[in-house]
Amino acid sequence: MTEPEAWLASLPPALDAQRHVIDFLIDAARKDARIRVVVVGCSIGRGVGDALSDVDALIGVRAEAFDALLPATRGWLAAAGPLLDAHQMLLPDGAPPDRQYQSTYAQYASGVEVDLVVSRVREDWRRRADWIVLHDPDSSVPAEVTRSSQTADDVRRWGYAALTRLCAVAKYATRGAVWEAHSCLELARADLWRIWAVAERVADAQYGLTAVFDDHRQPVPETMARTVAPLERSALVKAAIACCDLVTVSWPRAMAAIGASDPIPPLAARARERLVAA
Repeated sequence: MTEPEAWLASLPPALDAQRHVIDFLIDAARKDARIRVVVVGCSIGRGVGDALSDVDALIGVRAEAFDALLPATRGWLAAAGPLLDAHQMLLPDGAPPDRQYQSTYAQYASGVEVDLVVSRVREDWRRRADWIVLHDPDSSVPAEVTRSSQTADDVRRWGYAALTRLCAVAKYATRGAVWEAHSCLELARADLWRIWAVAERVADAQYGLTAVFDDHRQPVPETMARTVAPLERSALVKAAIACCDLVTVSWPRAMAAIGASDPIPPLAARARERLVAA
């Protein structure tokens, strides 16, 4: 566990407002024995936060106290300063009660944004590389980082999702439905980023674009910018063809990176043909 005061003091002046909020979350934990874990992650946890960074935090509570504590969570945040707004919900929707967590988005009058997860302390937690553990008297958070690993099925799922959406771009472009075509292109590119991240051996490739830019190398393919298009039919088709070509190149590289082998499916060629004809 990181020593909270020393870590807070090490944050740059640009994060003074975020430091103030985090300090209050730690204080809430110290005053309430039902709170067993406080973690800060994402950009601040990685040490690359700036004045615009959110406070991404996880609070773990005793399982038997979870339901009783939920009404108090907004108060933890309000103690740090005037809240402009806050929205809370239980996620995932439809999950068994013991598997749900409370998600809170809050924005302070100061402009600081907070994404807070309140969860039951779990034995199956896996520690992320960006986690800074600031309160953990029971050593509930594993000491070792567990990085996610991708499988051939992940690559196939993302690949087919991208290709089916590119087929949809061709369909909508042919109809002149540029908004729908644009939406499908954006979704296809999101899955392309995931495949590319696997191919480049980027950690946590499931996060796609975010994972690539979190990697110190920031390995962006030279032609990725060609996959971006305005709301114009021919531009959308051209960008979708560039996206399809990148999927075709990245798929076997991603498979090789995880020790698998998969031929490019026939759908890739068909998607490109449909786009060229659109």
